[in-house]
Amino acid sequence: MKAIVDGLEVKIKKLISLYEKEKQERESAVNEKGKLKKELDEKQKVVKSLEEKIKVIKISKLVSSDGEDNKKTKQKINEYVREIDKCIGLLNK
Repeated sequence: MKAIVDGLEVKIKKLISLYEKEKQERESAVNEKGKLKKELDEKQKVVKSLEEKIKVIKISKLVSSDGEDNKKTKQKINEYVREIDKCIGLLNK
């Protein structure tokens, strides 16, 4: 009878050990997932910012092809940016 109890005790200890190991691995995976999600969000913001810059460059090429000088082109771009900022501000309200 003692051998059966001892055998069960060993098996229970193994199960507890396996459970703790799996628990730690899961916790580690959850932390890694959070870290990767944060990194992905940051990369998506960078991509969005770069896409906006590309749009501005395309617009500036269109505007400057009309024969306007660089100063006027920059002024137009600044006007567009201010207008976009106003729109964003209204959307955030």
